[in-house]
Amino acid sequence: MARAIAGALIGVVCTLIFYFIPGVNVIAPLLGGLLAGYYADGGFGGGLETGVLMTIFMIIPGILLGGILGSILSGVPVIGGFVVASTFVITLVIVAHSAVVGIRGSVLGAILAENRVL
Repeated sequence: MARAIAGALIGVVCTLIFYFIPGVNVIAPLLGGLLAGYYADGGFGGGLETGVLMTIFMIIPGILLGGILGSILSGVPVIGGFVVASTFVITLVIVAHSAVVGIRGSVLGAILAENRVL
């Protein structure tokens, strides 16, 4: 379990770094998931576990950001609600994309690590 958590954290950090590289940012969750799954090295089940943990670690900052923005802008009549709703929707879309692609990458990385020759 500790290796899966460490792999998930590595995957999240690598995914966030890859998001800032133009052209690579489309497949950033796949690359982060590959690295996370390869580090976790637990076969299909370990890769799936690492990918789900990676998704959970990506959801937490988005929810916190939405909550902080919501509490700061709650007094503003129109803009406050719009910012909170759009932050929630954008976070949901980004996390959904990262979750699906990242879990696939993590499973693939774990399978590659399991089948390595050396």
